[in-house]
Amino acid sequence: MRQGFVAVAARPDGATVVATSPRWEQSGLYAVVDGRLHVALHPRDLIRSLPRPPALNVAKLVDLAVHHDDPAVTIFEGIARVPNGHVLVQEPGGTVTVRRWFEPDVDEDRSIRVREAPRLLRGAVRDAVRVSLPGAGQVTATMSGGLDSSTVAATAAGLLAPEGRSVQAFTHVPIPGTDDPPGAWDADDGPYAEAIARSIDGLSWSPVANTTLTTPLEADRWAMERTWQPAFNPLNQVWFNEIVRRSETLRSPLLLTGGAGNATFSRSSDGVLRTLARRGRVDALLRQVALRHGTGLSWGRAARSVVRETLPARVLAARREQRMRRSGLRPEWIAMLESLPARLDRLSDAARADYERAQAGLGTPDRAAWIDFVRLDGARFGLSQDMSDSVWWSDPLSDPELVATALRMPEEAWLAGGRDRGLARETALGVLPDVVRLRRTWGAQSADGPAWVVGQVPAYQELLERFRASPVVPEILDLELLASVVSPLLTDPDTAVLWQDVYGRAFSLGHFVVWYEDEVLSR
Repeated sequence: MRQGFVAVAARPDGATVVATSPRWEQSGLYAVVDGRLHVALHPRDLIRSLPRPPALNVAKLVDLAVHHDDPAVTIFEGIARVPNGHVLVQEPGGTVTVRRWFEPDVDEDRSIRVREAPRLLRGAVRDAVRVSLPGAGQVTATMSGGLDSSTVAATAAGLLAPEGRSVQAFTHVPIPGTDDPPGAWDADDGPYAEAIARSIDGLSWSPVANTTLTTPLEADRWAMERTWQPAFNPLNQVWFNEIVRRSETLRSPLLLTGGAGNATFSRSSDGVLRTLARRGRVDALLRQVALRHGTGLSWGRAARSVVRETLPARVLAARREQRMRRSGLRPEWIAMLESLPARLDRLSDAARADYERAQAGLGTPDRAAWIDFVRLDGARFGLSQDMSDSVWWSDPLSDPELVATALRMPEEAWLAGGRDRGLARETALGVLPDVVRLRRTWGAQSADGPAWVVGQVPAYQELLERFRASPVVPEILDLELLASVVSPLLTDPDTAVLWQDVYGRAFSLGHFVVWYEDEVLSR
């Protein structure tokens, strides 16, 4: 079984070496105190090994409030990370250096024919899943009904079924009566997940519904007590926690997921046509028009869609802004999308640049931006690996061999079939039923979130008062802005989900700070 790992060894010359896997699963933490190197995987374990618990890193927390995350820096003063695919060396004299060791070739292999690409990627996914599986025991999986996690779960089931073993997959479904959000969003992924389970031997499926109406604040608390880190997706944390609990009950040693899929498996077509246009690849653009026509678009719509995707990123951003203004979005929605309750005056230069770029809508990537995404230290995004001492979250779509295969693909291969995420859809042919493989909607996942926060305004107001008494939270968050948005936006069904994405995340960050002050520093 190949998983994320941190290996520690001593060289003959007395140096200490710490190496991390490139998979988006586990990174290393270290601190140097009085010349002694302390290494651990879990923040709790490292902090308890130190003479005293470290203070919180205010500069890091401010940057996190606007979604900027330096991979080497942690939220704890004096504790740093060995990011995925890096190696740390402490020389006998005490000097510590950290460098990247995983350096895959980022040049396209243009000898790969576009029609061969799905077969090559399908083989890489299968191999990555195969080496992720334990030799014995039940395997559980998250399965959203989308391409990434569903492909992982279905592939694992196909590998385990001949051995008489199976995959137990879990999907969050909303409580009855939840309406679909506007646009191309489904409130309920359950029918898609159920269709997968019906079509694949060795795959069982169970829905996970928040029938107890566990609140995001309760989910945050449960997670931070296990992880010693802030939760950044408060609504999804509710069902993340439940899936972990069910995996523990089943004594599953492994929980499969597909979090790295957008980087390595189901890369979006955003920016690909622009790259091809800059290269003068008129032949590829014309082929894409024909492929899109083949999916049911008129020739005119197919041609316009191709031309639109070759426009500069700033032009596309301006067009999106115009559409948003004309779409009738409520003023409250636009205000939430355009502001974050962070101390913007304290951002680092890198965080400020990212924030301004995001506010300008310049998120459409080119090939260079995609390569940066592929090489990203994905383990730092989630709490998953620290949520359980017995269940390992494994993401085969971040496997180094799969990463290398994805980077080799010629740009045009990602446009297979004339659909967005086309290469993944063609790769999943024969793996997933077409109702999922060709799905054109997105799963809202926590669409019933408004029902979870009914009556919770006093709890958020009480937490806000605790924020005011903290020496750290006012240095991170704009508390006056937070105070102004608690009611009624929090419980309005039309704004509650977006409220959690913007302001709920900020509350989760502050919630962790006061928990750490109360439960760790003061004790």
